[in-house]
Amino acid sequence: MRMQFWKDTIDKVYSGNAPQQPIALALQDSLQHANLSSMWLKRIITERMANLDDHPFMTIKEMEDYGENTASSLLYLQLESLNVRDVQVDHVVSHLGKMMGISTFLRSLPFHLAQKRLVLPVQITAKHNISQEAVMRGDIERVDDAVFEVATAAYDQLLTARSLLNTVNPEAFPVILSAIPHIRYLERLEQHDFNVFEPKLQRKDWKLPLVLWSSYRNRKI
Repeated sequence: MRMQFWKDTIDKVYSGNAPQQPIALALQDSLQHANLSSMWLKRIITERMANLDDHPFMTIKEMEDYGENTASSLLYLQLESLNVRDVQVDHVVSHLGKMMGISTFLRSLPFHLAQKRLVLPVQITAKHNISQEAVMRGDIERVDDAVFEVATAAYDQLLTARSLLNTVNPEAFPVILSAIPHIRYLERLEQHDFNVFEPKLQRKDWKLPLVLWSSYRNRKI
């Protein structure tokens, strides 16, 4: 019902009849300043609806698709807010969104386990003989091997995005910077041997502002 509410709300906002709800009013106001496509908003909602039952991802590809439909869609909207419409930029943020989606699930793995949900793809857990029931009981042996494989898929998406950066319109770079916190997490995850349960990984990254400034200045991620 909540997701249907948001679908209906978006339709009303784009028809010029926004309900008296703070987010709806803010979105209606934003449409006065930027030409935002409703399809990206609906795409996010549709993907969330498809995952309401918390069914596990079967493959890394499914996890990447989730990132594309959620994180990438937000990046597309941000590009539109900057009036940047460029196929090359879209390719970059598509790969970045997939990376961001994967890294988000890796970072939230301890939380999801507390909720009795293992978010690692079934294909990967089966490959490494990881039993969800055993993990729930605290047996995390071989989990780091599975995390390494999933994180590698995220890195692959990042490397592809980086290879295309020289084709990107400089005006789009503020949007691309959204990937920096996720890149930093993956780097720190590697430093801790892909142990997602390392408490230091849940701490705030005090270097993040400096890294963001340096990335923006050098046009690199």
